[in-house]
Amino acid sequence: MKYFIPQLLILGSVVACNNKPMDHFVIRGNIPGAMDSTEITLAPNGKFDDRIEGYVINGKFELQGKMNTPTHCRLSIDNQDIIDKKGLRNENLTKYVEIDFFVENGELTFQTPHIDSLPESFWRYDIRKEKNYTLKGSTAQDIFFQYQQQTIPLRHEIRTLDRAYSENGRIEDFKTLQEQRGKLENLTKAFIKENRNLAVNLHLAEQLKKEPFTYDQAYLDELAGLFVSYQDTCSELRNFHQYLQQARAYVQGKALQEGEIITPDGKKTSLLSQLKKDRYTVIDFWASWCGPCRASFPHLREMYNAYGEKVTFISLSVDKDEKEWQKALGEEKLPWNQYLATPELSKSTRTEYDLTSIPTFLVIDPEGKIIFSGHSSGELETMLETKCNI
Repeated sequence: MKYFIPQLLILGSVVACNNKPMDHFVIRGNIPGAMDSTEITLAPNGKFDDRIEGYVINGKFELQGKMNTPTHCRLSIDNQDIIDKKGLRNENLTKYVEIDFFVENGELTFQTPHIDSLPESFWRYDIRKEKNYTLKGSTAQDIFFQYQQQTIPLRHEIRTLDRAYSENGRIEDFKTLQEQRGKLENLTKAFIKENRNLAVNLHLAEQLKKEPFTYDQAYLDELAGLFVSYQDTCSELRNFHQYLQQARAYVQGKALQEGEIITPDGKKTSLLSQLKKDRYTVIDFWASWCGPCRASFPHLREMYNAYGEKVTFISLSVDKDEKEWQKALGEEKLPWNQYLATPELSKSTRTEYDLTSIPTFLVIDPEGKIIFSGHSSGELETMLETKCNI
């Protein structure tokens, strides 16, 4: 069931705060080919609860509201209700589009050649189609549009490589993927330096945030330097500086903390006692109920066979039910050491290592310091090959 709210709305969620608010915004859009009564939804900051709704009539729509500052929004175009009501079964008629742009108060105009030229959502999303729509009247969007157009080829290649690796698991695809991600990172940092729009820059900086233990303090300092000249005191900039402060707890080189673990025969032992001073250690956090964790085991077996003489492999389950863990061990028959984390250790990993999802792989150097954390076995193998000189 859908709930409708007035189109005129004061939005409390904002992205930046360096522009003086105007009265309101009006977006007038033209979408040739869209079915009458196709639903249009504008979600500021991607928050659907704050959405503004409208409909396409004769290929046109209008949305009104207020923005305290330039705000990154998601525009959704959905005709599924119309398809259902008319009893149409033609999949080619169904459209669900999601596109991003910046909205600020004023007269705004949305244009696209045809609804079929827009990038559809989910697996059908084609980054190359981002050139097929414009939003005029927003200074922030003008700058964001420049970034989108400059990065379309690179982002498309990254998306293609990501899909290829997901399908075939080839490590060479993953290495190329990582190289291209590095290029996009550098391009994004350069764009932020060249364009002084705080709303856009803070949005782009979100994609520069990295997984714990995949960066050093110098990287955090570099991110801080991107905004050092801004005098704004808005909450969004403060939040970014707060993130940088919190991220210091997860820079490469943090010592692995002690904790109790349980062996398959029910005995308790020390986590740190499993480390060896002459080699690296891989710790695989998993659980019996985690499908992606168990799907990574074939690749882990390959790595164990290739590096097992030089690297210590440990799987550490966060299962709450010991019987389920034991059952999974019998099914998987993994050749490296297996342990169960005590409840106390499982709890501490959330704060010590920012471990909020599994699988998670930690790489520990011979001195007992964490030098990598990731969720992909491809990332892990690349780390072992390139960083550990194995």
